Amino acid sequence: MREILMGSLLLGFGLFSTNFALDARPTKSRSLHSTKEWEHSSLQLAIKESIQYLEKLPPETKFQIQGETYTPSEILHPLQRIQKRMVSQRESEIQKELRKEFQEVELKTGEELPHITGYYEVRIQGRTKPKGRFVYPALVPPKQNSNSIDSKSYPREYWKEESNWKSFSHPIVFLTLTDLHLAQLEGSALIQTETKETFRINYAADNGLDYMSPSLHLTGVCPSLKPYHLSQCMETNPKEVTDAILKNPRYIFFEKEILQIRKPNSIPIGPLGSGGIRLVKERSVAMDKQVPLGFPVLVSFQTTKQTYHDHLAFVHDRGNAIQGEGRVDFYLGNETGIDEVANHLSTKGKVVLLVPRKKGLPKGSSDSM
Repeated sequence: MREILMGSLLLGFGLFSTNFALDARPTKSRSLHSTKEWEHSSLQLAIKESIQYLEKLPPETKFQIQGETYTPSEILHPLQRIQKRMVSQRESEIQKELRKEFQEVELKTGEELPHITGYYEVRIQGRTKPKGRFVYPALVPPKQNSNSIDSKSYPREYWKEESNWKSFSHPIVFLTLTDLHLAQLEGSALIQTETKETFRINYAADNGLDYMSPSLHLTGVCPSLKPYHLSQCMETNPKEVTDAILKNPRYIFFEKEILQIRKPNSIPIGPLGSGGIRLVKERSVAMDKQVPLGFPVLVSFQTTKQTYHDHLAFVHDRGNAIQGEGRVDFYLGNETGIDEVANHLSTKGKVVLLVPRKKGLPKGSSDSM
């Protein structure tokens, strides 16, 4: 689950071993053919994630889109038909099939094109026990205390003290304050400890309070107010940065995920998005709650590295700040250098939601919300 608009810095990345289980960075030697195969495999994985999510929904679930009501089966059946054809079809052919099964709904706010940003999964260092700067715990969701107040609702300031959390929660790992802040902003992180153990922490719960950016209190203090530069500012202004982060009342709890060893050049296992959906690099997006999870979208925009035109992705995530019609946060993975791409991605683009065709609707029709 996303918490902010932009990605965060891959802090301490150089300290990770090169055979880290989820390190699926593409190499320069990868051929065009193998790249196409990788992209096709990622598309297959993304549609599988959507289907698995939709299959778990109660049959009576209703989706309201542009005045029409849809059920899970109405989106499931065409996706399942597309999935069967994917084995032998190229993406261009798959998109033709999609347009036969789905109606195109372009998302806009008046005449304004939607805002598109990028996010990715951070890699950070942790410690098994508090030591030095590594004294801030990534906590599991707390057990309900004996009082009538739900313990999860306490603000961030409360959770920094061991005397407060030790009775009904426990730490997964200890992080620096800026790294914990980044992990909570992104909703997940890849961790390596001093024992060389590597694992992921995924969003598990939150305290229900609204996010307040530390930048509100650091104007004129830090050269850059972007979240991934806070660690640099912390070195010269530790008190100011610490106070600013702790003033953010929102707090995220995590669950630990053991990483699986995977084959070289295989699709990396992404973090969990909303609804337990696995995020897939360049195939998963976070969108406003008005857009149902699992639905396919076509996005067109440009990054510093490439141009996406009618690129097929799926709504697999939400975000505390991902609000508005057509607003998209594009998941870019966790490979080397992707932080620069994500942190500079803030543009306008075209976003087309694909919704199941109702009987009697002409196949060539499209609309806008």
